[in-house]
Amino acid sequence: MHMPSAPHAAPDATSPQQRHHHAEQRDLFWIAAVVCGFFVLPGRLELSEALLSWMSRYETLQIDELPLTLLVLSLCLAVYSRRRARELADEVRARQIAETQNLRMLEQNRLLARQLITLQEQERRHLAQELHDEIGQYCVAIKVDAASIAHDTRGSLPEAHASAQSISQTASHLHAVVRGMLERLRPTALDDLGLADCLQVLTSAWSRRHRIPCTLHIDDGGDSTHPINQLGEVHNITLYRLVQESLTNIAKHAQAQHASVSLHYTATGSGGELTLTVQDDGCGIPSEQPGSGLGLVGMRERCHSLGGTLRLQRLPAGGTEVAARFAIHHHSASPVEGQP
Repeated sequence: MHMPSAPHAAPDATSPQQRHHHAEQRDLFWIAAVVCGFFVLPGRLELSEALLSWMSRYETLQIDELPLTLLVLSLCLAVYSRRRARELADEVRARQIAETQNLRMLEQNRLLARQLITLQEQERRHLAQELHDEIGQYCVAIKVDAASIAHDTRGSLPEAHASAQSISQTASHLHAVVRGMLERLRPTALDDLGLADCLQVLTSAWSRRHRIPCTLHIDDGGDSTHPINQLGEVHNITLYRLVQESLTNIAKHAQAQHASVSLHYTATGSGGELTLTVQDDGCGIPSEQPGSGLGLVGMRERCHSLGGTLRLQRLPAGGTEVAARFAIHHHSASPVEGQP
């Protein structure tokens, strides 16, 4: 049984090389038409005879050799133009190949950055777990033993009782230090409470520590099913690290009196767009090489690894704004996502 053959491609689906070849043929046709027309028109007007009659008056100046000289010049210019056109075409092809290679290398670099960030977060989580399980538990055990010694020596051994209380206070201080390290390494509230509450804890703790008021606005409507509250682990930790690094830079360099953090979601046809904005009213970024610090470079790499963008600019009224944007697709705005 004869099977129908596959439909051919559309006639207009030509390659760039074919279109270029057709354009060359069209140009050559018009050149030939113009030359033929010019040949016919001077023949009717006896242009060559009139020109020779005029040039014969200036034989001493060798003007009669001018047409042949112009012809040779025209041929040389044609050869030169043809060669330059080929060189230009080769240069364009080489540039296209280089751009393709650059795009491929850029994509590979982004993939590598994403893997490095994932490994970094895994190592932070592992280290935080070790600190919590080992040092944290030992601090609690030391406090319990010190409390027991203080209870047994109350009234009978004043020096031992005072030493036990000092040990208990030291263990409490060490436990607080470990808890702060755990929060910087791996925000436990991110796993227990979600992104919105975790950012609230982060900004509140930062305000208390640095005595700088910080307002937080999250455009989720208080709905747990909102796309902001349904992001995966990778987006959650990226947004948290961006806010954490931005607030750290404000505390170190901005000399600000107030800071603000906002997270906005805009629905689009294929999903939505997240916009994270961190602003301050400090001294602003320097005009020379803005955004060249290692912290900002890391923030930019985190954004690029997720296909987002990071913009750093000085505000007209003073201060700095850090704005990050991510495209969130329906399949990525879900609680289930690759763990970092």
